[in-house]
Amino acid sequence: MLTLAIPLAHLAFLTGDPADGSVSEETLIARIREQFGFLGASVTVTIRDGVAHISLPPAAAAKADEATKLYERAGKRAREGDFARAAELYQRVLTLNPALPSAHRDLAMSLMELGRTEEAKDTLIDALRLAPEDAWSFVVLGNVYATAPDGLARARQFFARALELKPTDVWALNGLATVLARQGDTAAALARFDEAIAAQPDFPNAWHGKALTLSRTGDAAHAIETLKAMFRRAVAQDARAEPVFAEASRLFLTTETTLAQQGESDAFKAVEDYRRTIERESCYPVEIVEDQLPGGIAGRAQMAWKHGRDRHVVTVRKPPPPQPVPLAFTSHLVGHELTHIRLETEARRVGRNRFFTTTAETHARAMRALAPDLRRIEQQGHRPDAVARMVADFVAGTCGLLFNTPLDLLIERRLDAELPVLRPLQILSLVQLATEARTGMLNPEIRQVTPQRILRAASACIGAQALFLDHLSGGATRAWAPYRRLETAELSEKLWRHWQQRQPALTPGDEYDLVDEFADLVGLRDWYVWQPDPGDQPPTDDEPVLEGTSNPELLRAKHPAAVWFLLDALKRYARLADEDVRKITLDVALAGREGLDYASPEKKYQVRALPGETFSGLEMMCLMHAGFKRLAPGEDTGMNLDEPFLTALELFNGESRKS
Repeated sequence: MLTLAIPLAHLAFLTGDPADGSVSEETLIARIREQFGFLGASVTVTIRDGVAHISLPPAAAAKADEATKLYERAGKRAREGDFARAAELYQRVLTLNPALPSAHRDLAMSLMELGRTEEAKDTLIDALRLAPEDAWSFVVLGNVYATAPDGLARARQFFARALELKPTDVWALNGLATVLARQGDTAAALARFDEAIAAQPDFPNAWHGKALTLSRTGDAAHAIETLKAMFRRAVAQDARAEPVFAEASRLFLTTETTLAQQGESDAFKAVEDYRRTIERESCYPVEIVEDQLPGGIAGRAQMAWKHGRDRHVVTVRKPPPPQPVPLAFTSHLVGHELTHIRLETEARRVGRNRFFTTTAETHARAMRALAPDLRRIEQQGHRPDAVARMVADFVAGTCGLLFNTPLDLLIERRLDAELPVLRPLQILSLVQLATEARTGMLNPEIRQVTPQRILRAASACIGAQALFLDHLSGGATRAWAPYRRLETAELSEKLWRHWQQRQPALTPGDEYDLVDEFADLVGLRDWYVWQPDPGDQPPTDDEPVLEGTSNPELLRAKHPAAVWFLLDALKRYARLADEDVRKITLDVALAGREGLDYASPEKKYQVRALPGETFSGLEMMCLMHAGFKRLAPGEDTGMNLDEPFLTALELFNGESRKS
């Protein structure tokens, strides 16, 4: 005979019956038998000293053994995330042994995951009838009620009861914190989340809940740090934790987007200052152009000394719509390409610069190595000439990837260290690029026609880039996950570890040795050659750089920068009366009566109405243009800034609506 001994006070909590003796014993027994009817008709109830003794015949040994095995199988299914099958198995367990409290509770958890909340409630009531002091059942019941807008008060009671029974239970702490946050008690919610984290630092739900609460209260920076800590310290015990990590990763990107939008202007200014630094170091001006680039290239730096020019040209692609912060991505891409110039400048100054190139001989070697793949692809029905062109493109792309991967990692590490204001934009931009790379790399049709040696090298390099991105984000981007399953995963990890070991001690020019080391690891060292830098030194600091005061083509190339200067002017003028705007505009016009040098980023102009500030030539033009648009919107300023002004005005109006 199996007997459950349950204090009447606990049963009163569940059924609403008073425990003060005002109900007769016969009535109590009848009600208890009714409440425990799910155990079968053979239940007997006696009451002694305020305790109900509920007895039922024990399950047959065979049934008990089968119930135990089914219970273990159901738990395994639940841990794997197959909640429908788990629920079926738990129900079979309870058919064999209805007096098993944990089976009722675990069935309720699976029903909750399936969205069957009313069934989950009934099942939990049965669990608590059998085990009124089971803290976990109260936690699950709290979760059930927390799903309904009008159930928060009851959910809070159930979580509080669970904590009375088990004060350090992280699920109860997390559930109570979530309810408190939804009720608007942010301070108390954060305190409870912190209690749960302190009790079990590898518990992901509390980290995510805390970050979500911080994000909703506008504390994006601390939300990001919390999410990074989560991905460093939390552990997914089974498949049920996967949605928590997935949602946390989405929250990370959403919050980084918020920070990026808030810091767009500061990031742009920082990149402009960085450009001036690169111009001083390399002794050449830098022209920045937005244009369409071939082959999915995001940015390109053409160094003055390589192309026989009097300036460097940085080209970044126009971001395809829609993007959360397209102008911000441009700032990151410009910063990246400027650092390419910086690396070459540093290598040149110590006489170690060299040029990566392919030749007819290296191309022939690559094509010979790929001959079996060429035949295989031709046998799939592709024309030989088309296959040859396609594989030639693959070879060129792979060589570019070999060169750029170790350098790009070095560049992004330097940007992270030297331009922290760019960090949210950097993360978002790299995530976008990683998404594009993953889409191509994991496309079954592309993989089918890609030669195996190229597929191996490209997968390994892109996988190493994904490992770097996860390192930069504290793991929150989860970029490495799809590459972990590839046969090249071990090679990607080897490339990443090699870069980590080498990069702290790299000196100017060593990055080219690192390219060779990557090529050796993937087995493609003979697919390219190095050419020596011709040795032409950049001009000295005393030599003039190109200036411009009436160059329409150059001014158009400056339009991306003009957007931000015009936006700053609009914000400045929004705080001023028309008379003050008129004074500034007139002073700018007087200061520039002999022409404004908008080619140089140097801040060499002053405005009497704005004491203590200095401006570049382009900034002066933007102040004047925005002033005229405020005071005489119909007049033509003759400065060819209408297009960037409209963009700046749209941004300004958008920010004004948000505030």
